[in-house]
Amino acid sequence: MTWHYHPDDEVVDHEPDYLSVKHYLLYWKIDPIIRPEIAQHKTTSYAASNYLKRVKPGDVLWIVTVHRYRLYLLGRLKVEFVVDDTSIAQELVEPQPEEWYEADWYAISNKYAIEPMREINITHIADKLRFNSRVSEMLDIHEGKIDVQQVRTLRQLDVNSAQMMDDVWYNEAYTPQSVQDFLELSEDDMAYSEGKTVVRTVKQRQRSRQLVKDAKAQFRQQHEGRLFCEVCGFDYEVAYGVDYIEAHHTEPLSSLNDETENTTEAVVLLCANCHRVVHSRTPPYPIDELKSMLKNKDENNHDNHNT
Repeated sequence: MTWHYHPDDEVVDHEPDYLSVKHYLLYWKIDPIIRPEIAQHKTTSYAASNYLKRVKPGDVLWIVTVHRYRLYLLGRLKVEFVVDDTSIAQELVEPQPEEWYEADWYAISNKYAIEPMREINITHIADKLRFNSRVSEMLDIHEGKIDVQQVRTLRQLDVNSAQMMDDVWYNEAYTPQSVQDFLELSEDDMAYSEGKTVVRTVKQRQRSRQLVKDAKAQFRQQHEGRLFCEVCGFDYEVAYGVDYIEAHHTEPLSSLNDETENTTEAVVLLCANCHRVVHSRTPPYPIDELKSMLKNKDENNHDNHNT
Protein backbone atom coordinates (compact mmCIF):
# COMPACT_ATOMS: atom_id res chain seq x y z
CA MET A 1 0.00 0.00 0.00
CA THR A 2 1.29 3.44 -0.96
CA TRP A 3 -0.19 6.80 -0.17
CA HIS A 4 0.87 10.41 0.08
CA TYR A 5 -0.39 13.09 2.43
CA HIS A 6 0.70 16.66 2.94
CA PRO A 7 -0.13 17.53 6.61
CA ASP A 8 0.18 21.25 5.97
CA ASP A 9 -2.23 21.29 3.04
CA GLU A 10 -4.73 23.70 4.56
CA VAL A 11 -6.88 26.38 3.02
CA VAL A 12 -4.43 29.26 3.26
CA ASP A 13 -3.31 32.07 1.02
CA HIS A 14 -0.40 31.18 -1.21
CA GLU A 15 1.08 31.86 -4.61
CA PRO A 16 -1.44 31.13 -7.39
CA ASP A 17 -1.98 27.38 -7.90
CA TYR A 18 -0.87 27.45 -11.53
CA LEU A 19 2.57 28.70 -10.45
CA SER A 20 3.24 26.52 -7.41
CA VAL A 21 1.82 23.07 -8.22
CA LYS A 22 1.35 20.76 -11.18
CA HIS A 23 -1.84 20.75 -13.20
CA TYR A 24 -3.02 17.75 -15.20
CA LEU A 25 -5.74 16.90 -17.69
CA LEU A 26 -7.58 13.80 -16.48
CA TYR A 27 -9.92 12.07 -18.92
CA TRP A 28 -13.29 10.72 -17.80
CA LYS A 29 -15.48 8.55 -19.97
CA ILE A 30 -18.97 9.84 -19.27
CA ASP A 31 -21.77 7.32 -18.87
CA PRO A 32 -25.52 7.89 -18.31
CA ILE A 33 -25.04 7.71 -14.53
CA ILE A 34 -22.67 10.67 -14.37
CA ARG A 35 -24.17 13.04 -16.95
CA PRO A 36 -27.30 14.02 -14.92
CA GLU A 37 -25.10 14.70 -11.89
CA ILE A 38 -22.94 17.07 -13.91
CA ALA A 39 -26.03 18.87 -15.23
CA GLN A 40 -27.20 19.31 -11.61
CA HIS A 41 -23.76 20.70 -10.64
CA LYS A 42 -23.03 17.88 -8.21
CA THR A 43 -19.56 17.76 -6.69
CA THR A 44 -16.84 15.15 -7.03
CA SER A 45 -14.64 14.44 -4.03
CA TYR A 46 -12.30 11.94 -5.69
CA ALA A 47 -10.94 10.69 -9.02
CA ALA A 48 -10.12 7.09 -9.86
CA SER A 49 -7.57 6.27 -12.54
CA ASN A 50 -4.67 3.92 -13.21
CA TYR A 51 -2.56 6.96 -14.20
CA LEU A 52 -2.64 8.86 -10.90
CA LYS A 53 0.57 7.44 -9.40
CA ARG A 54 2.57 10.50 -10.47
CA VAL A 55 0.14 12.97 -8.86
CA LYS A 56 1.12 14.55 -5.55
CA PRO A 57 -0.87 16.29 -2.78
CA GLY A 58 -1.50 19.91 -3.76
CA ASP A 59 -1.69 19.16 -7.49
CA VAL A 60 -4.78 20.05 -9.51
CA LEU A 61 -6.71 17.69 -11.78
CA TRP A 62 -8.76 19.21 -14.59
CA ILE A 63 -11.39 16.58 -15.43
CA VAL A 64 -12.22 16.50 -19.15
CA THR A 65 -14.08 14.35 -21.64
CA VAL A 66 -14.43 14.17 -25.41
CA HIS A 67 -17.84 13.96 -27.06
CA ARG A 68 -18.31 14.01 -30.81
CA TYR A 69 -14.71 15.17 -31.23
CA ARG A 70 -15.29 18.13 -28.91
CA LEU A 71 -13.28 18.69 -25.71
CA TYR A 72 -15.32 19.41 -22.58
CA LEU A 73 -14.17 20.54 -19.14
CA LEU A 74 -16.18 18.90 -16.35
CA GLY A 75 -14.49 19.64 -13.05
CA ARG A 76 -11.55 20.81 -11.00
CA LEU A 77 -10.15 18.66 -8.21
CA LYS A 78 -7.57 19.97 -5.74
CA VAL A 79 -5.70 16.88 -4.48
CA GLU A 80 -5.08 16.25 -0.77
CA PHE A 81 -4.47 12.48 -0.75
CA VAL A 82 -3.15 10.02 -3.34
CA VAL A 83 -3.90 6.40 -2.41
CA ASP A 84 -3.52 2.99 -4.05
CA ASP A 85 -5.70 1.13 -1.53
CA THR A 86 -9.46 1.09 -2.20
CA SER A 87 -10.55 0.64 1.43
CA ILE A 88 -8.40 3.56 2.62
CA ALA A 89 -9.62 5.73 -0.26
CA GLN A 90 -13.23 5.03 0.69
CA GLU A 91 -12.53 6.01 4.30
CA LEU A 92 -10.98 9.31 3.21
CA VAL A 93 -13.65 10.37 0.74
CA GLU A 94 -16.21 12.81 2.17
CA PRO A 95 -19.07 12.80 1.44
CA GLN A 96 -19.48 9.16 0.44
CA PRO A 97 -20.56 8.89 -3.22
CA GLU A 98 -23.49 6.69 -4.24
CA GLU A 99 -21.36 5.05 -6.96
CA TRP A 100 -17.75 3.97 -6.41
CA TYR A 101 -15.30 3.54 -9.29
CA GLU A 102 -12.48 1.00 -9.00
CA ALA A 103 -8.93 1.84 -10.10
CA ASP A 104 -5.31 1.26 -9.17
CA TRP A 105 -4.96 4.79 -7.81
CA TYR A 106 -7.23 7.40 -6.24
CA ALA A 107 -6.82 11.16 -5.90
CA ILE A 108 -8.96 12.59 -3.12
CA SER A 109 -9.94 16.22 -2.90
CA ASN A 110 -9.20 18.65 -0.12
CA LYS A 111 -12.59 18.61 1.62
CA TYR A 112 -12.61 22.42 1.80
CA ALA A 113 -12.08 22.74 -1.92
CA ILE A 114 -14.74 20.48 -3.43
CA GLU A 115 -16.43 22.38 -6.27
CA PRO A 116 -19.62 21.90 -8.29
CA MET A 117 -19.12 20.22 -11.65
CA ARG A 118 -20.36 21.65 -14.93
CA GLU A 119 -19.93 20.93 -18.63
CA ILE A 120 -17.96 23.58 -20.55
CA ASN A 121 -17.01 23.22 -24.20
CA ILE A 122 -13.31 24.17 -24.36
CA THR A 123 -12.66 23.09 -27.92
CA HIS A 124 -11.95 26.73 -28.77
CA ILE A 125 -8.82 26.70 -26.59
CA ALA A 126 -7.74 23.12 -27.30
CA ASP A 127 -5.20 24.14 -29.95
CA LYS A 128 -3.62 26.61 -27.48
CA LEU A 129 -3.04 24.07 -24.70
CA ARG A 130 0.58 23.06 -24.16
CA PHE A 131 1.90 20.11 -22.18
CA ASN A 132 5.16 19.30 -20.41
CA SER A 133 5.88 16.25 -22.54
CA ARG A 134 8.79 14.84 -24.52
CA VAL A 135 6.38 13.09 -26.88
CA SER A 136 3.89 15.78 -27.86
CA GLU A 137 3.55 19.23 -26.36
CA MET A 138 0.20 20.00 -28.01
CA LEU A 139 -2.96 18.31 -29.24
CA ASP A 140 -3.10 17.26 -32.87
CA ILE A 141 -6.40 18.68 -34.13
CA HIS A 142 -7.75 17.97 -37.61
CA GLU A 143 -10.58 20.14 -38.99
CA GLY A 144 -11.54 21.16 -35.48
CA LYS A 145 -11.90 17.55 -34.34
CA ILE A 146 -10.11 16.09 -31.31
CA ASP A 147 -9.10 12.44 -31.13
CA VAL A 148 -9.97 11.12 -27.67
CA GLN A 149 -6.82 8.96 -27.63
CA GLN A 150 -4.74 12.12 -27.13
CA VAL A 151 -6.23 12.80 -23.70
CA ARG A 152 -6.79 9.29 -22.36
CA THR A 153 -3.49 9.37 -20.47
CA LEU A 154 -2.69 11.90 -17.75
CA ARG A 155 -1.14 15.00 -19.35
CA GLN A 156 0.62 17.77 -17.44
CA LEU A 157 -0.27 21.32 -18.47
CA ASP A 158 2.35 24.04 -18.67
CA VAL A 159 1.94 27.24 -16.63
CA ASN A 160 0.14 29.28 -19.30
CA SER A 161 -2.26 26.44 -20.10
CA ALA A 162 -3.08 25.95 -16.43
CA GLN A 163 -3.90 29.65 -16.21
CA MET A 164 -6.04 29.32 -19.34
CA MET A 165 -8.05 26.46 -17.81
CA ASP A 166 -8.48 28.46 -14.62
CA ASP A 167 -9.75 31.50 -16.52
CA VAL A 168 -12.35 29.42 -18.35
CA TRP A 169 -13.47 27.49 -15.27
CA TYR A 170 -14.15 30.62 -13.23
CA ASN A 171 -15.50 32.75 -16.07
CA GLU A 172 -18.95 33.91 -14.99
CA ALA A 173 -20.28 33.11 -18.46
CA TYR A 174 -19.82 29.43 -17.57
CA THR A 175 -20.68 29.71 -13.88
CA PRO A 176 -24.42 29.55 -13.10
CA GLN A 177 -25.70 31.78 -10.31
CA SER A 178 -26.30 28.75 -8.08
CA VAL A 179 -22.62 27.82 -8.39
CA GLN A 180 -21.53 31.40 -7.68
CA ASP A 181 -23.66 31.31 -4.51
CA PHE A 182 -22.03 27.99 -3.54
CA LEU A 183 -18.58 29.59 -3.74
CA GLU A 184 -19.83 32.66 -1.85
CA LEU A 185 -21.17 30.48 0.97
CA SER A 186 -18.09 28.27 1.17
CA GLU A 187 -15.75 31.19 1.82
CA ASP A 188 -17.41 32.56 5.00
CA ASP A 189 -14.96 35.25 6.11
CA MET A 190 -11.80 33.88 4.45
CA ALA A 191 -10.90 36.61 1.95
CA TYR A 192 -9.44 40.01 0.83
CA SER A 193 -10.06 43.18 -1.53
CA GLU A 194 -13.71 43.37 -2.61
CA GLY A 195 -14.61 41.93 -6.02
CA LYS A 196 -11.05 41.17 -7.16
CA THR A 197 -10.72 37.83 -8.94
CA VAL A 198 -7.93 35.62 -7.57
CA VAL A 199 -6.79 32.00 -7.55
CA ARG A 200 -6.77 30.10 -4.27
CA THR A 201 -7.58 26.65 -2.89
CA VAL A 202 -11.16 27.41 -3.82
CA LYS A 203 -10.93 30.29 -6.25
CA GLN A 204 -13.35 33.09 -5.53
CA ARG A 205 -13.58 36.82 -5.88
CA GLN A 206 -11.87 38.02 -2.81
CA ARG A 207 -13.73 39.34 0.19
CA SER A 208 -12.02 41.73 2.57
CA ARG A 209 -10.84 39.95 5.73
CA GLN A 210 -10.18 43.34 7.31
CA LEU A 211 -13.72 44.41 6.46
CA VAL A 212 -15.08 41.38 8.33
CA LYS A 213 -12.78 42.01 11.31
CA ASP A 214 -13.87 45.64 11.47
CA ALA A 215 -17.55 44.67 11.25
CA LYS A 216 -17.18 42.23 14.14
CA ALA A 217 -15.22 44.74 16.22
CA GLN A 218 -17.85 47.41 15.61
CA PHE A 219 -20.62 44.97 16.55
CA ARG A 220 -18.85 44.11 19.82
CA GLN A 221 -18.57 47.80 20.70
CA GLN A 222 -22.29 48.27 20.15
CA HIS A 223 -23.33 45.14 22.08
CA GLU A 224 -21.16 45.02 25.21
CA GLY A 225 -18.51 42.78 23.66
CA ARG A 226 -20.94 40.14 22.41
CA LEU A 227 -21.25 38.50 18.98
CA PHE A 228 -24.65 37.05 18.14
CA CYS A 229 -26.85 36.38 15.12
CA GLU A 230 -28.60 39.54 13.93
CA VAL A 231 -31.63 37.52 12.81
CA CYS A 232 -32.34 34.89 15.49
CA GLY A 233 -30.11 36.15 18.31
CA PHE A 234 -28.15 32.90 18.69
CA ASP A 235 -24.95 33.41 20.72
CA TYR A 236 -22.19 30.80 20.25
CA GLU A 237 -20.40 32.00 23.39
CA VAL A 238 -23.49 31.39 25.54
CA ALA A 239 -24.40 28.06 23.91
CA TYR A 240 -20.96 26.51 23.41
CA GLY A 241 -18.41 28.77 25.05
CA VAL A 242 -16.97 29.47 21.60
CA ASP A 243 -16.24 32.93 20.21
CA TYR A 244 -17.68 32.50 16.72
CA ILE A 245 -20.05 34.07 14.20
CA GLU A 246 -20.30 34.03 10.39
CA ALA A 247 -20.18 37.09 8.18
CA HIS A 248 -22.77 37.54 5.44
CA HIS A 249 -22.14 40.08 2.69
CA THR A 250 -25.36 41.75 1.61
CA GLU A 251 -23.89 42.54 -1.82
CA PRO A 252 -23.53 39.25 -3.78
CA LEU A 253 -20.11 38.77 -5.35
CA SER A 254 -21.70 38.38 -8.77
CA SER A 255 -23.07 41.94 -8.52
CA LEU A 256 -19.65 43.51 -7.91
CA ASN A 257 -17.80 45.08 -10.82
CA ASP A 258 -14.03 44.73 -10.56
CA GLU A 259 -12.80 45.94 -7.16
CA THR A 260 -15.51 47.61 -5.08
CA GLU A 261 -14.97 49.54 -1.86
CA ASN A 262 -17.38 48.42 0.84
CA THR A 263 -18.20 49.41 4.43
CA THR A 264 -19.07 47.46 7.57
CA GLU A 265 -22.74 48.23 6.91
CA ALA A 266 -22.53 45.74 4.02
CA VAL A 267 -21.73 42.91 6.48
CA VAL A 268 -24.36 41.18 8.61
CA LEU A 269 -23.39 38.74 11.37
CA LEU A 270 -25.33 35.47 11.23
CA CYS A 271 -25.31 32.05 12.84
CA ALA A 272 -24.62 29.09 10.56
CA ASN A 273 -28.33 28.19 10.31
CA CYS A 274 -29.48 31.65 9.27
CA HIS A 275 -26.53 32.01 6.90
CA ARG A 276 -27.52 28.78 5.13
CA VAL A 277 -31.16 29.84 4.91
CA VAL A 278 -30.14 33.19 3.39
CA HIS A 279 -28.35 31.29 0.62
CA SER A 280 -31.05 28.65 0.19
CA ARG A 281 -32.36 30.49 -2.85
CA THR A 282 -31.00 32.64 -5.69
CA PRO A 283 -30.79 35.57 -5.18
CA PRO A 284 -30.21 35.27 -1.42
CA TYR A 285 -32.98 36.37 0.96
CA PRO A 286 -32.74 39.99 2.17
CA ILE A 287 -32.05 40.14 5.90
CA ASP A 288 -35.28 42.00 6.65
CA GLU A 289 -37.28 39.32 4.85
CA LEU A 290 -35.52 36.58 6.82
CA LYS A 291 -36.34 38.39 10.08
CA SER A 292 -40.00 38.63 9.03
CA MET A 293 -40.07 34.93 8.15
CA LEU A 294 -38.71 34.02 11.58
CA LYS A 295 -41.07 36.40 13.38
CA ASN A 296 -44.12 35.03 11.54
CA LYS A 297 -43.03 31.48 12.30
CA ASP A 298 -42.66 32.28 16.01
CA GLU A 299 -46.08 33.96 16.10
CA ASN A 300 -47.71 30.98 14.39
CA ASN A 301 -46.08 28.58 16.82
CA HIS A 302 -47.23 30.75 19.74
CA ASP A 303 -50.83 30.84 18.42
CA ASN A 304 -50.87 27.06 17.91
CA HIS A 305 -49.53 26.53 21.44
CA ASN A 306 -52.33 28.64 22.93
CA THR A 307 -55.08 26.98 20.88
